[in-house]
Amino acid sequence: MTQNGTGGSGFTTLYSAVLAKGAPASSDTKRSTDLIKLKKALWDLMVQYPAGVTLSKARRSCPLLLDSVELDGYASVRQLLASMPDVVTLHGFGVQTFLLPADIKLQHRTTLEG
Repeated sequence: MTQNGTGGSGFTTLYSAVLAKGAPASSDTKRSTDLIKLKKALWDLMVQYPAGVTLSKARRSCPLLLDSVELDGYASVRQLLASMPDVVTLHGFGVQTFLLPADIKLQHRTTLEG
């Protein structure tokens, strides 16, 4: 018997069951999966609006922006979006905030050079 009086085989059986079934997804895994989904949704939105879209329209078009899990740790949707410079670029403030595709500067530079 082990110190807790349960015997060693109970733990081994439980551990084997977890290995066979797979450990439950951690909240970090879920959060990163949700973040990937959010980035994909924003990318799709930017494809629909290559010239940009207002923040209010983006919030209506992308419900994941209002997900409390995604907003955890951020003071606002704007702050969450600002943390994704690989997907969007923000311009303006408040109700005049405008989202542009992240590579808009590259597109603009290419247009000027070509």
